[in-house]
Amino acid sequence: MPISSPPKRISVLINNYNNGSWLRDCVDSVLGQTRAADEVIVYDDGSTDESIQLLRAYGSKITLIEGRRVSGRSAIASQANAIGEAFAVSTGDHIHLLDGDDTYESKRLELYEEEWGGDTVMVQAPMRLIDEAGADIRENYAKSKQRRDYRRATYLLNDVHFYYPTSALAFRRDYMARFIPFDFSSHQELAVDARLSVIAPMWGQVKAREETLSCWRQKAQSMVRSGTQLDPLASTLRRHNFFNDMARQHGFRPIYLPLNLVFLRQKARRIFPNWVSAPFVRVPEGRD
Repeated sequence: MPISSPPKRISVLINNYNNGSWLRDCVDSVLGQTRAADEVIVYDDGSTDESIQLLRAYGSKITLIEGRRVSGRSAIASQANAIGEAFAVSTGDHIHLLDGDDTYESKRLELYEEEWGGDTVMVQAPMRLIDEAGADIRENYAKSKQRRDYRRATYLLNDVHFYYPTSALAFRRDYMARFIPFDFSSHQELAVDARLSVIAPMWGQVKAREETLSCWRQKAQSMVRSGTQLDPLASTLRRHNFFNDMARQHGFRPIYLPLNLVFLRQKARRIFPNWVSAPFVRVPEGRD
């Protein structure tokens, strides 16, 4: 009779800064999973609201790291530091990320565990958008993000925009360890979720669930609603440049932006904003 391998350990890394109004829902959504996490690590980046008091009340249910806010450090770099510090003390084989204002659906960990195996390095699933009060806005399921072969899609479409945001992502430990601590000597405006996801298919398989398994809170004052993060063309260029820099460093083939139909449409809209109002190209969606 074959000997079954022991279950993999699960770590959930929560990064938080001044999310006291939503933090209890966030942590409780992890503690209430149908498949319990082996450890829940919360890095607080020097919050000035009630976050620390709330987190301390959880006692041994979580591992709390009380960080210090660094003046002048961007929100993107602060989030990267929080995730890196939490990862450094984690022990899990599978690392799930979660922002302090988001939540997991109750079967998130159980269903993600079904996707690991072989050379899988990353798992994702759609998210449900909610407002600041927790009311539903809509689901952000996208056929373009549900790919059978993400590496093939990367080179077929010369694109890397196939991935959901931070709280939808989980990574195999050895893959994530390649990039921590995160190098912010370049690409300072590219957030952690993009840094980890766009290059993941170069190291193994990426799997996508069809169900909505996380909630993404839409706040007026959030990182993705500020500055150049709102500019689709700038976002495309950031992801493309990062991917190709990583390609040069690690010896895999770069992608060619002029063959990216989404980019061409974004560029046309920038040059002719009053002329390009409807799609003039059809970007292949769905599974390859």
